[in-house]
Amino acid sequence: MKRILVATDGSDGADRAVDFAAQWSKLYGADLLIVSVSGGYGLPERIFEKFTQPQQLWLQELLESQAADVLTAARDRARNVGVTMIQLDSRSGDVASTIIEIAREKQANAIVAGKRGAGRVASLLLGSVSQKLVSLAPLPVAIVP
Repeated sequence: MKRILVATDGSDGADRAVDFAAQWSKLYGADLLIVSVSGGYGLPERIFEKFTQPQQLWLQELLESQAADVLTAARDRARNVGVTMIQLDSRSGDVASTIIEIAREKQANAIVAGKRGAGRVASLLLGSVSQKLVSLAPLPVAIVP
């Protein structure tokens, strides 16, 4: 195993997934790729068209800033476990599809994600992103409770 991708949204479940992926990465001597994908807020894409251009730019900057904070915190968690080879990636789009796309691009050998995230479906037994990853990913997926 050479590269493990872990998806995070900054939630408690995602933190547990980062911890697990970091331990796995250290065990296998694998690179750790930490990704954050903004999207899936339950809002139709066309709603953003109603914002003015400055509002759209502000919203984009806000999302990028939040993703940077989430990735930085996850990187620090992984470093505390002893992982040194860490890459960060932040994108927007359909969360599960984008995670799978990044895994293909970066040639990840496995995907790790939390059972539930910070999204509006957090109360479900298995979140929609986790379920999509397990169903659609062409590589092993570990879901951390």
